[in-house]
Amino acid sequence: MFPQLRRLAAAALAAICSCAALAQTTDAAREKRWADQILPGLLVGEAIYLESGGGRKFLALYTPVERGKGAVLLAHGPGLHPDHGITGELRMHLADRGYSTLSLQMPVLPAELDDGAAYQALFPEAARRIAAGMKFLQDKDARRIAIVSHAMGSGMTYAFLRANADAPLFAWAALSFYGGFPELARTGFPILDVYGAADYRGIRGAAGERGQVLRLRPGSRQLAVPEGGRFLAGGEKAVLREVAAFLDAAAR
Repeated sequence: MFPQLRRLAAAALAAICSCAALAQTTDAAREKRWADQILPGLLVGEAIYLESGGGRKFLALYTPVERGKGAVLLAHGPGLHPDHGITGELRMHLADRGYSTLSLQMPVLPAELDDGAAYQALFPEAARRIAAGMKFLQDKDARRIAIVSHAMGSGMTYAFLRANADAPLFAWAALSFYGGFPELARTGFPILDVYGAADYRGIRGAAGERGQVLRLRPGSRQLAVPEGGRFLAGGEKAVLREVAAFLDAAAR
């Protein structure tokens, strides 16, 4: 009896948590705290606010480059902000390499709910933010747009691309993508799939499946960064180098 009761209690608790996660929208207070933290020290680029629908506005960091090679939209990892870690490094490095960059504040959950499964409830809002970012860049006369995404930002980008297979992209660099992306086998832009040699098991374990898709797409490739740990920690220099080289090749 007692083991059965424990299992039933655990199942009930999981159901309650699942319902709570599904009811979640972005944590606006957490987004504001991130903005209050990063904007006073912003040295490169400018802070703008875009609208994702229904009057909801979100932060983005825009670094324009005149007569550049194209524009890159950046999507960061879970619970973070548009200038965090490797995303912040990419937005500045790629601007130095001739690309206008737009780093979006992706929707976030409260810190106590930072969980991959729970974040799926935010994918529709994430897709609206990506669409708003692309429209902003198009309004700035960007003729070539790529997306570079990291961790949960890659999952959010994939959800957007599944629903928008005709999105006008010239490339997508997916960093530490979890799982596979079979639905993208027939889309027209090349993909760079980068993960750490010591990345999470769900990222490394599905690399073969992703590789099968990439072999069908001209210009696409896959890279396991030897020094990259979880979410590519420690492999940032290699990521900056490889992403820039990939975008340069795709933009030709």
